[in-house]
Amino acid sequence: MSKITVECTDPDGKEIYDRIIQTNLEDLVLGKSVLQVVMICNLDEPYFTIGALPKSTSRAVSLRDIAEISEESKQDGKVIKKLNIIDETYAPKLLEKINVIDQPSRLEIITDSDIELNTKIYDAKDEFIDKVLDFMNRVFPEGMRVRQTLHGKSIVMVASEKPIAPEWLKEAKDLKEKLENSLVRY
Repeated sequence: MSKITVECTDPDGKEIYDRIIQTNLEDLVLGKSVLQVVMICNLDEPYFTIGALPKSTSRAVSLRDIAEISEESKQDGKVIKKLNIIDETYAPKLLEKINVIDQPSRLEIITDSDIELNTKIYDAKDEFIDKVLDFMNRVFPEGMRVRQTLHGKSIVMVASEKPIAPEWLKEAKDLKEKLENSLVRY
């Protein structure tokens, strides 16, 4: 389970946000994928900051992981490739990225798309980031509609009713840096 830290001047608010974070991590099945979550609640301004440090995700899936190019020919100035699927797991993602001219069988695809064996087909990191952002949006209070997100190894979002002030953004950048250097200790 994720380490959760809520910094809030209101003890009841701290307890409530701790539960909200736990519930949403569970609902989105993120508990084991996120190492640490830090929420800073500034009730005076008001603005809220949430930072999450995810575990590293698996590597991206390239064409070479799911198919091999068995034939290549030129036709009307285009390069036509015959792909043989060797792992069907990400075949639907492949089909979204290429122009399919023909599909003689379930495991054979003819395409004129410009693809190489190193072409990225799927990266779990992209979906994971969307899931973490969804988590953060669920945790923030309803009226906090102005948001700014920073991400790298960690993901930090600031939310407020007003435009994001430079000092709030600096606080968010500092939190991001601390999370990425695993220095957050509360």
